[in-house]
Amino acid sequence: MLLQKTLGLKEDAYLVEGSFEGLEMNLRTLDYLDKLSMLPAGSIDSALTIVDKGGSAIGAAFKNKLDGGDFWFVIPYPAAKASRQQAEKLVNAVLGGGIVSSVRKKKVDPGQFRKALREYLAVSLAEQALCECDKGREPKSFAFNEGRNERLRVLMQRLAKENGFNLKEMSALEICCGNGMSTAAIKPLFKDILCIDNDRCAICNGVYHGTLDPESAMVVDAMALTRFVGEKYDAVLGLMLGTIYEFNKNIWRMIFEEAVKTLKDDGFLLFTVNTKEEMDFLAAALEEMGIRGAVIDNRNKNDIYDGWAFFAVRSNGRFSH
Repeated sequence: MLLQKTLGLKEDAYLVEGSFEGLEMNLRTLDYLDKLSMLPAGSIDSALTIVDKGGSAIGAAFKNKLDGGDFWFVIPYPAAKASRQQAEKLVNAVLGGGIVSSVRKKKVDPGQFRKALREYLAVSLAEQALCECDKGREPKSFAFNEGRNERLRVLMQRLAKENGFNLKEMSALEICCGNGMSTAAIKPLFKDILCIDNDRCAICNGVYHGTLDPESAMVVDAMALTRFVGEKYDAVLGLMLGTIYEFNKNIWRMIFEEAVKTLKDDGFLLFTVNTKEEMDFLAAALEEMGIRGAVIDNRNKNDIYDGWAFFAVRSNGRFSH
């Protein structure tokens, strides 16, 4: 696992929390640290303070003794300032209280550390270690559609060529990725791609069938995207969004607003939907946000996927097509 490799550990490593939301809320972590603080001196053999290249603390890890084999609990600090300060204060109290016999620093690349966290949570989910779901696995055919894949690749490559983009040099963010059917088509085109969806079962199936790479998949709510994704991307994609109904239009507006915040200048948006009615709403909602783009009739008689596309380029803070 990347988590062990990144931290240079020989023993197994586990997260105290079981989701990205859990990593931000930090409730299990605070309980764990509270229990550690009550241990007598020298109870913990060793610990790590995890720091970035500049020396700032981004997490900690504690070694746990067990007859069947020692293991580590890893604690990444939350992004929110108050939560991070609370966790760091409790960690420092444990480290400075004589409870840990040996403490050393481990310098890591923050991007690699985040990738390791994603892989850990995605693999654990696919192995059904993080839920008690009794649903059967979706068949592999649910995650693959070569006809759709080819049409998506053609559309993406055509738009890139017409607008002077080199996809192989671009990092992409795909929102609402589902089980990764569309991801399988486009990930070979980009330098790298991060995929998010709030459906645990969809991410689980995508990782299990290989349409989603575990180190590049996250179960997070797109309405709170910037809470969990701090980076900006060269391309932001939402492929076969929906279904968009009257009652959930406000939710989609929030998703669009969050998605746009993660796009770099000189990057592009590409959203696809099934119906003209959905596209009319999408284009109008984005125009209300000051985003004007091209609406593309991409219908195909063979299936319902990606019938309408919206494409916009961001340049000097403004959108055009």
